[in-house]
Amino acid sequence: MVLFSGVSSLAQADIEIDIKNYESDTMILGYYLADKMLVKDSIIRKEGESTFRYTQDTLMDPGMYMVVSVPEGIFYQVLVGQDTEEQNFKVVIDTTTDQEIFFSGTDENYTFYEYLNYVTASRKEVARLDDVLSRTDTVLKTVIDQLEEDKIMLDIMVKKKQSKLLEEHPESIAAILVSSNLPFNFPEFTGTPEEIQDQKYRHYKAHYFDNINLDHPAVLRTPVIHQRVEYYLDNLTLIEADSVIASVDTVLAKMEGNPELYRYYLSFLLNKYGNSKYIGLDAVYVHLALNYYGKDKAPWVTEENKKEIISNAKKIEPILIGKPAPDFTIHQQDGTPITLSELDDRYTVLVFWKPNCGHCTKAMPHVIDFDKKWKSKGVKTITICTKNGKDFNSCWDDVKKKGMDGLINGGDQFGKSRILSKYYATSTPKIFIIDEDKKIKLKKIPAENLDAVMEQMYLEDEKRAMSQGEE
Repeated sequence: MVLFSGVSSLAQADIEIDIKNYESDTMILGYYLADKMLVKDSIIRKEGESTFRYTQDTLMDPGMYMVVSVPEGIFYQVLVGQDTEEQNFKVVIDTTTDQEIFFSGTDENYTFYEYLNYVTASRKEVARLDDVLSRTDTVLKTVIDQLEEDKIMLDIMVKKKQSKLLEEHPESIAAILVSSNLPFNFPEFTGTPEEIQDQKYRHYKAHYFDNINLDHPAVLRTPVIHQRVEYYLDNLTLIEADSVIASVDTVLAKMEGNPELYRYYLSFLLNKYGNSKYIGLDAVYVHLALNYYGKDKAPWVTEENKKEIISNAKKIEPILIGKPAPDFTIHQQDGTPITLSELDDRYTVLVFWKPNCGHCTKAMPHVIDFDKKWKSKGVKTITICTKNGKDFNSCWDDVKKKGMDGLINGGDQFGKSRILSKYYATSTPKIFIIDEDKKIKLKKIPAENLDAVMEQMYLEDEKRAMSQGEE
């Protein structure tokens, strides 16, 4: 909390806020951090003072900040530049005249708001012209042509304004905000419509970050960077492990010139793909953990945390989709062994579960119905109870309670096969589908989706067989 009646001569940052017609003695200073809006501090206006003031003895991190009214929550955006000159300025906010905002002592904010006001006025004029054009039955053709020409001229003038700002203030925060919203220009492509579309996509993806200065120290604290990163990964990238890994590497490589940005997004991406809702993208987590954290590309992380991340990734790596399924031998209640490598089914479905697991109780009826439908079609379903030692016998009691008698049920009472660690079965239920080559085909499938997933897999198998037959 900042209380001010005077200003320290040692202050590196000094922002004075004069807000007209504002009764509260408190304002909030916030800032953007990628996709977040965070509070930096509260500013208290002392009795008898007419303005608010925020100061600190060190330079503020550059970026877009917000002055927020209390309790209304109305916020006003201000840019804080990199040097002392751009961190000592005055903001005047007039709440009586449509929330107008004025600045003195800051080129960053003057440049940005001068451009913003120009664009806003141009948009209002375009809206007025569109309103007139919508009444074409009462407007002469010559007038329509003039109105369309006026709209074109407005667009040209806005583009000139953008070009001037970028040319005269290339390193400003305003330039980041303006350039990130510029339309993307494509070169001429040739070929069939499908080929042209593919070329456009590839060109767009390859140049997607061209209009944003990732090396700028303020870019992380703007509202533009995160939506760019997310769109690139979620919309311009095929959602499968190899494609996402390539895109993640591209993003991080482009950020290497900005250590703060790189650090933030390496951590963000590790968490994003460590908790991804998409099947198979845990391979991206493993890639980041082993190739970045495991190769000293995250020096800010403590050794303890780094070891934990790498250890976790090494447990997941052997059970990634496409990897050979770890072999095991477990036993049924009567002692009959089940060895994965000795099974010759088209698909093997492994269902890890445990007694007194609420999610397992909900899942098991779906597993039972699935098994009844598919066991005659080359699909073997094996349930694996995760209890062992003295608690192992509770598995068989629960098998009866859940009506699982018709399934192939097994377990590893003494942990000899290490099946739980091999399949990293730390939570239940956990389902794997293994193909006839004993490779992991899919995993982490909700039990209620098992039937639809198998239907789709069989359909794909049939299409592949037909395609190979035609060849």
